[in-house]
Amino acid sequence: MHISLGGRTYTALVLGLILLLISFIISYKNIHTNNKLLTQLDREQIKLNYYTNQLNYDVKNTQVALLQELLLHHTLSDKMQNFDKIQKDIHQLEKYATKNNLSEEYVRILHKLNNRLVAYKLVRNSLIEAVKSNEEIDIQDAIIGFNSITLKFAQDTKRLVDLANAALYQRIFRVKETNTTSSYLIIFSFILSMLLLAAAFYKFYTLQKRLKSQLERAQKAESELKASEVKLLSYNQDLEREVKEKSEEILKKIYTHPITKLPNRNRLLEDMQEYNFSCMAILNIDKFQSFNDVYGEESGNEALKYTAAFLKTKVAELPFMLYHIGGDEFTIVALHNISINEAEFISYIRELLNEYAKEAFTHGSTQSYFKISAGIACTNDNRMLAYADMALKEAKTKNIALSIFNKDKDLEQEHKDDMLYRKKINYALEHNTILSHFQPIVPIQESNKPFKYESLVRLKDEDGNIIAPFKFLDVAKRHKLYDKITEKVVDNTLQAIQTYNIPCSLNISLADMANDETMHYLEEQLENFSQKELLTIELLETEDFQNYDLVLKFCEKVKEYGVKIALDDFGSGYSNFAHVLKLPIDFIKIDASLISNINTDEHSKIMVQTIIDLAKRLGVETIAEFVASKEILDTVKKLGVDYAQGYYLGKPLSIEEHIGSEVS
Repeated sequence: MHISLGGRTYTALVLGLILLLISFIISYKNIHTNNKLLTQLDREQIKLNYYTNQLNYDVKNTQVALLQELLLHHTLSDKMQNFDKIQKDIHQLEKYATKNNLSEEYVRILHKLNNRLVAYKLVRNSLIEAVKSNEEIDIQDAIIGFNSITLKFAQDTKRLVDLANAALYQRIFRVKETNTTSSYLIIFSFILSMLLLAAAFYKFYTLQKRLKSQLERAQKAESELKASEVKLLSYNQDLEREVKEKSEEILKKIYTHPITKLPNRNRLLEDMQEYNFSCMAILNIDKFQSFNDVYGEESGNEALKYTAAFLKTKVAELPFMLYHIGGDEFTIVALHNISINEAEFISYIRELLNEYAKEAFTHGSTQSYFKISAGIACTNDNRMLAYADMALKEAKTKNIALSIFNKDKDLEQEHKDDMLYRKKINYALEHNTILSHFQPIVPIQESNKPFKYESLVRLKDEDGNIIAPFKFLDVAKRHKLYDKITEKVVDNTLQAIQTYNIPCSLNISLADMANDETMHYLEEQLENFSQKELLTIELLETEDFQNYDLVLKFCEKVKEYGVKIALDDFGSGYSNFAHVLKLPIDFIKIDASLISNINTDEHSKIMVQTIIDLAKRLGVETIAEFVASKEILDTVKKLGVDYAQGYYLGKPLSIEEHIGSEVS
């Protein structure tokens, strides 16, 4: 701890000491000077008094001697010794006056004395002559002149003494003034220095108190610091432990799937660098997204945990490694140095898929069965994961349980095509080139009914090519772009109805119904659409309906707007017969598998006739799809089908082309 006394404190202290020293020096110097001056004044005054008094004495002595000689002897001698002494005294005073710079009056009196001495000599000579002539009157006149000169001489010498004393008194007065000034200066310097010293000592006193206080606080702070160090040491230990735990937790999050706690894709990628894998299988739960949409994310997560537990149990006793690489995909890998070969690995995965399909997943009061599709690659290189993924896509596309990557196959090209069409979809969405081509649905029993049109999606790429949906819809679903395409088809269809005032239908899948954003968009468009009665919605994927509540809720909602419902691909399976009884439908579209050979296949005729009879009893109209020839058209018309749709009646074209051809 550092406490500064401050520059002002030091300055005050130093100034006080300096002033005190200066006052002492000035006092000593003044005393010494005054003493010296007084001594000098004493000497000079003594000399001056001596010379002056000597002159006065010699003048008086001369006068007395002359008078005695005159009275006693009645004569005067010619001796001039006394006058010589007076002359000498005056000369001495002149030298002294010149040396000591006496006043002009003093010098003037000395000159006057010289003149009087001359006159004095002349009067003495006159007196001597008068005595010699013994003329009493002359003697008396001479004596009167002599006395007058003598008196004036005495007056001048007295004046010299007075001037000498006045000069002395004046110099003594100046000395007193100097002493008074010095006294005042000494007193002022002493008081000021005492004040400065007092201020400095007071500052030192307060600083000492502050120092004491801060020292006490420093001691207290030191003790608190020691206590803090103890606490800090404890905190550091806790922090190190917490950092270690957090680091482990972060690593766990980085390398572990949050739902199933299995190693994730990051761990797989690192393990591929560390280990030499011989085979890899990517497993994907079929239609898991639909299940997740219908039953909710919580049930979906439970299904993932169930699947992870199943797979973990199956590989627990085998030299395999299991990963959950994301969403509904899992990966099983076999190390290169194990005894299982490629054929055994493939056989094991195939058996695992069969066993999983028999497992029932219970959620609430409902049981669900899942299937897994798998892609296998045994290439033993750094592209194994990509190859296994290509094989999985092939299995999904061909609707088979398992596909094995073979470099002789064109899976890599298929993967490139997948990326290509993803790029084309993004371009079309960005440049608004998702189009609708419309295929006529022709009334064949009552010619006065209007033509209907089905809106079928097309993609126009950057080169202007029109691409059919089978090339890009599966890609759109895999890359989460399907909902954007649905929204564009909704826009195209409603625009055609509004522009040409024609009945049109558009296709809605189960995935669309389960997508909240798609449903919200559709409802917004219908709210602001004034020709809702001309719109028909065709329900796709009827074989996959599991959650009737979702489908029924959708149908009831759109029916509130006045929109009609058509059941697509009817007759492709037995389950969709139940849909006719449970759902509020207006049209049944008979599946192409029954219509394509109806003119030659008796069983198809019977099935179609049954569907028509059921529809008439329910008050539902029927539509025959895939009418490709006049023979098929004649057959379905004879059986009583209400509408026909197919290439024989009209190809999918832009609505402008259809309307133009009808006008012509």
